[in-house]
Amino acid sequence: MTEKKSIRTNLKVFRVKKQMSQEKMAEKIGCMRATYSAIENAKREGRSAFWKSLQSEFSLSEEEVSELKIVD
Repeated sequence: MTEKKSIRTNLKVFRVKKQMSQEKMAEKIGCMRATYSAIENAKREGRSAFWKSLQSEFSLSEEEVSELKIVD
């Protein structure tokens, strides 16, 4: 049986729309690229500080951040 790969599609789409690599996004919100990648690829949940930094840096509402947290 093949393991299904989970991803936070909304987070990836958001990053791509901003025309940013994972490395640039991580730098902008103050984390390591590996951490950002693990969160985007749903291998980690992401601490509240990660989501607050993302919200602050891009002036997002709580609802928008909640959408970015969804794992497909």
